[in-house]
Amino acid sequence: MIAAFALLALLTQDLPVAEPSTVARRLEEVTAAFVGAPYRRSPLGEGTGIDPDPRYREDAFDCLTLVETAIARLHRTRAEEARRVLDDIRYASSGEIRFETRLHLMEAQWIPETIRKGYVEEVTPLHGGEEVIELEIPLDAERWRRRNVLPQLRWDPAWEGVYRLPVIPIEAAIRLAESLPAGLVLNVVREGRAGDVTRISHTGLVVERDGKRYVRHAALRERRVIDEPLSAFLVRHARMRKRPVTGIHLLAVRDNAERVAALFERGESAVAGR
Repeated sequence: MIAAFALLALLTQDLPVAEPSTVARRLEEVTAAFVGAPYRRSPLGEGTGIDPDPRYREDAFDCLTLVETAIARLHRTRAEEARRVLDDIRYASSGEIRFETRLHLMEAQWIPETIRKGYVEEVTPLHGGEEVIELEIPLDAERWRRRNVLPQLRWDPAWEGVYRLPVIPIEAAIRLAESLPAGLVLNVVREGRAGDVTRISHTGLVVERDGKRYVRHAALRERRVIDEPLSAFLVRHARMRKRPVTGIHLLAVRDNAERVAALFERGESAVAGR
């Protein structure tokens, strides 16, 4: 049975929203020390099994683990406590820490789950307005068989569906750059190819320093975490030709204090089904 999931529908969730500038400032502060850290592809794992990399580390990042660790550190500054928040961000609500339950697929898993749990909020339509287009990302067993990523992950029929993603086209994003606030997760969306199970190829955080906005991201080219001026980041991606960039998708990071408090007060099982 094919299920269709519209990310825009999640905009209607009745959840409290923290004051964005406060979250943005804290997000910049807790990740400032990460600038200059080495880039390492998939530096986090389960500590055992298919991916034995550690469940928590701050000495190396790829683009997604930088964003995930930043959100965890926003809520808890002590590493051991941040690790528990990170587990809640990275894994499905079953509460099991396994390679198979990690939220690997951005459109099908990571985005809808982090919105549902309350760590981020869909804001692409808010900032893109009439410029926004909606993409459809189909996922089925045949497409999975032809995938070009995650060779060790087995197909789960529960993933089958058409996942819809609001996107600001890259040229429009360049025009709107000065209006984009700090405190956003910025996802780079590329043109679809045969074998793709996601169209998001990169992610980073929009931060503000000295009145100027940057994308703080784990950069493959520089092999480290860098702050790149937001406008320059967008212009550079607009010029890519090998796999052209369609546009950007935006999430606002939220203060998820209620869920995180439940995580520590009642244990991980208390929020597993939420």
